[in-house]
Amino acid sequence: MAGKPRLFSPLATALTLVVVAVCLSLSWWQWQRADEKREWLADQSDKAAGAPLSLSGALSRHDRQHLPIAVSGELDNARPVLLDNRMNQGIAGYYLLSPLRTADGRWVLINRGWLPRGNDRAVLPAVAPVTGPLTVKGTIYEPSSRTLVLKDTPLPDNQWPLRVQKVDFAAIGVRLGVELAPFEIRLAAGQGLGDQPPLPKPWQDAETIISPQRHEAYALQWLGLAVAALAVFLVASRRQARRQDQLDL
Repeated sequence: MAGKPRLFSPLATALTLVVVAVCLSLSWWQWQRADEKREWLADQSDKAAGAPLSLSGALSRHDRQHLPIAVSGELDNARPVLLDNRMNQGIAGYYLLSPLRTADGRWVLINRGWLPRGNDRAVLPAVAPVTGPLTVKGTIYEPSSRTLVLKDTPLPDNQWPLRVQKVDFAAIGVRLGVELAPFEIRLAAGQGLGDQPPLPKPWQDAETIISPQRHEAYALQWLGLAVAALAVFLVASRRQARRQDQLDL
């Protein structure tokens, strides 16, 4: 008479353990991401509540990302910069960055928001001028140095608006013939410049699109998958053992 069959198949056991381990690992990672997102949101709230920096104050700091800032000066309306391949609700377009010159001769890029691209890439969007002195309030943004571009091409000479694939402050400054601050100022949601209406600012959604609650929901989903995989394995193994017992009778 054959010996008693094993309840658990070694191969099925190994595969199930791998699946459960991966699901539990991803669940734990999502819980960690939820905690990190809460800390990030609290940090942004604290930063937004602080007094805005001046341009010189921002330049003297290294921990300036997302801090509030206020600068006064005049825009260089003749030489706007268009950051290509920016999406807003599934529509391709540009971020409009206007150079601003302060009274003491410093230069900084103001990210005014999003403009639609249109059907013909050869036709750049018109940029309405904003004349006269103005005060700009927003937040400091330093783009990642690891920005991925499909093709990094040299910036064209004397072509304005200047279309770029990434914000390289040094290279754009060379085209402008000035030294730019190594960050941009992003206007707050609903804020325009001068008499111009505010532009959409999709980065407001990009930074908070996945809330801590959504991370927790993902964590529960992965945990549920781990439990389901284990349950399926146990039920299938027991049924297989019963069938084998019936065949041995």
